[in-house]
Amino acid sequence: MIANLLSNLQASLLRSLLPFLRLALELSSVTYRIFRPLGALLLVVAVAACRQSATAFGNSLATARTNADELFYSVSWRFTNIQRTPKLIRARQQFGHYALVPSGVYNDTSIWMSYGPDSARIFADDGYPAATQYIVVPHSSTEPPRNLAESREVVRLRRLSDDEYEWYTNVDVGIGHVAAEDMLDVLAASLRAGEREQSAGVRADYRANFPRTTAALGRLYSLDTLKTTTDAEGATTFDLGIHLTPDTLAKVMPDYAKYIDKYIRKGRYHIVVRDRTGARWFDASARDYWLHIKVRSKDGHFAPLDGAVRAMPENLVIDASMQMKILLFTVGFDHMMGDFNIVKTAHERGYAIRFDREPQWILPPTVHNFLKAPLSRPFQGRGIPINIGVRDTPGAQTILNRRASLVVQESAILRFINKLSGTAVGDFLGPTEREANKFNAEVFRALRQDISGIL
Repeated sequence: MIANLLSNLQASLLRSLLPFLRLALELSSVTYRIFRPLGALLLVVAVAACRQSATAFGNSLATARTNADELFYSVSWRFTNIQRTPKLIRARQQFGHYALVPSGVYNDTSIWMSYGPDSARIFADDGYPAATQYIVVPHSSTEPPRNLAESREVVRLRRLSDDEYEWYTNVDVGIGHVAAEDMLDVLAASLRAGEREQSAGVRADYRANFPRTTAALGRLYSLDTLKTTTDAEGATTFDLGIHLTPDTLAKVMPDYAKYIDKYIRKGRYHIVVRDRTGARWFDASARDYWLHIKVRSKDGHFAPLDGAVRAMPENLVIDASMQMKILLFTVGFDHMMGDFNIVKTAHERGYAIRFDREPQWILPPTVHNFLKAPLSRPFQGRGIPINIGVRDTPGAQTILNRRASLVVQESAILRFINKLSGTAVGDFLGPTEREANKFNAEVFRALRQDISGIL
């Protein structure tokens, strides 16, 4: 469905970009935390276009019902009253504080759980639902999650030279027994349904069939524009305009609303996926509390926004630009470009991304002149690889996986930038994070309940 693509393509990419591209001063981390629930809104629009598309979650109605219920159960628990041990809380703080200057945390023996032969420091945790809480504890097992809603995260820091370090993370989440192939089937079914439905009909359907989700999302998001346009080739262009309303959210979650106003109101974001000819296949931009998304399809298959209808190639190019204001400084980047490859095997669906071209940095003038060497380093060699996918195994949990690595080269200037990034992280931790998690949990619980009524 449109939701799976847009949710994974935007939210997951944003999440992967900023937590790991700390060089962009936590922009993706801030942005992802705010735009993450949009996947639920897009899911509502996609499924509402045709109830039958929801049955693509499985090869029978009973299987589809179970798979969808497990999926949204798992996602909602990941945000429900998260409880971490003091060791984990401190580790998260230190990782954020020393993201660009890893030497500050590399020898901190109170954080690392094991040591590798290649000078690596290893940290790991497990998460699982219990009663009314999601418990996260230190752990070092290499086994994937065995039960629904369980998660496993590994962080590895390796010193390459006196001033160069490599970060690596891997996150696995058990999401039930939905097949990876079914995720694309739901996407295709929803696209076909949307091609036949007028925008007014979609609005009426999601309001009637998703009352809980509409109410939960409505505290922060308003779907102000929903256009479907059919062209001479029989392809349909989907044009969505989403408005953020933190003033409404402030009535129930004041800290989260304040955070959004501080970091999003003056920010600008743009993600485009193109093929090698330059034709766009996905375009999303945001500024001034507005998010605009545009895609095109025919017969349930994506088509380019530019030019004649044709099959989507598996090898594409991603172009990301982001900027925001932190304290007195405007920071970010223009045209961070990389390879965007579609992963499609018998038991896996996902995206393999590799950023190997340095962007144009948006930094204070006096800082920018000194940053060339440190900011060029991550894009050398194999660049910055990011992998996002769903992997199924017969008889075991289907795993939602995200992994990425980043090499940073320390410098005095990077310490200055690191202090800026720490400001965004510090503002989020505490009451703001608790409210954000509560918002997300309530959205996905509402979505689970509404979907169960359809299936």
